[in-house]
Amino acid sequence: MAKKQRPSRTNPVARAPILRKGGVHEKSNSTKRQADKRQWCRLLDKAGAGFGPADLQASGTAGRF
Repeated sequence: MAKKQRPSRTNPVARAPILRKGGVHEKSNSTKRQADKRQWCRLLDKAGAGFGPADLQASGTAGRF
């Protein structure tokens, strides 16, 4: 007499390929790059024409750029 095959114990929904796309939701590289560009433009607009390295240190943004 042949053995009966037991059903699999794995959850087929949890093993679905579409669920592999999940994970941490973080900003894309292009979004980060655009945000940096906007921040840089705001800094330049705020600075005006006579903005030098000493002013960058005074504003606290010298280490970021």
